[in-house]
Amino acid sequence: MIRAALRDLQWRRRRFVIAMAGVALVFAMGLVMTGLTASFSAEVDRTLDAAGAEAWAVSDQATGPFTSFTPVPISDVTPAGGDAKPAMVLRQTITSDDQVTDIVVLGVMPHELGSPATRRGRSLAAQGEVVVDDSLSGTEIGDALMIGGRSLTVVGTTNGQRLFAGLPMAYIALADAQAITVRGEPLATAFLYADRPSQAPPGLRLMSNADVSDDVLRPLDDAMSSIAFVRLLLWIVAATIIGSVLYLQALERTRDFAVFKATGTSTAAIGVGLALQAVVLSLAAAVVAAIIAASIAPLFPMNVEIPTSGYLMLPVVTTVVGLLASVIALHRTASIEPALAFGG
Repeated sequence: MIRAALRDLQWRRRRFVIAMAGVALVFAMGLVMTGLTASFSAEVDRTLDAAGAEAWAVSDQATGPFTSFTPVPISDVTPAGGDAKPAMVLRQTITSDDQVTDIVVLGVMPHELGSPATRRGRSLAAQGEVVVDDSLSGTEIGDALMIGGRSLTVVGTTNGQRLFAGLPMAYIALADAQAITVRGEPLATAFLYADRPSQAPPGLRLMSNADVSDDVLRPLDDAMSSIAFVRLLLWIVAATIIGSVLYLQALERTRDFAVFKATGTSTAAIGVGLALQAVVLSLAAAVVAAIIAASIAPLFPMNVEIPTSGYLMLPVVTTVVGLLASVIALHRTASIEPALAFGG
């Protein structure tokens, strides 16, 4: 039956190629959806790694440093806070060529914890400077950037540091952040620790990087769930396409299957042949899908980072989808009577 299944693939290769192309496109979209979801977490991890903090402290009234704006007097934390480095997080918009862009701003002490390493240019050194992520299009080193009514000079750029599904990070001096939001008062919305302290200062609570990451991703829960649901629907569509092709094939080969049964071939053996065809079709579609996904991912308006695990899991998912789809044709095959081989 295996040889017969392969020969049938060869005989109906045009139909299978057309089906494979359609299934590959569906699988490619599923892979892109996987990369889209993975990018949400990856960008948060990169941003937190760049900050270099082992722990964060925020007001016990805040949910996290990037989702709540709850200023705390710095004098209430230091020196009791030990090596705590104050920071301030704010959401801002910048306008360039009549285009409004949302950014996340982190005000830090220059050359201290939280000040990121740059890909181009240099890091923060004084007030009036800003380091931006290179995803902020149209911004070059030396440009003047208006943030919160203050003109800041771009002195460096980072790479891949974004939050909230692609909002670029911008790093400014803490004094600039205080001037923008709290009229220069010595306040901070977060405190960074190179080493996690044994306990939080009074009125604050400690958060690990994992806690901060969960809090940043929390507003995206519905979006991530929706993407996962769409991905599931895509797998169902792929299974439907494969199942339809195999079912039509089973209809066309009704007499062939009846002959197989009349000569002693079991329904299970015929099912193995159908499953083989489904798996071959699915794996071929997976290879094409990986190429399509890698090609179209850069064209998406949002950042898409397809993880290696996504490519490795694709053959497994496609094989499962193919096997499930073969059940549709197998159900039709099981109802075929051997008597049809003799014109019954």
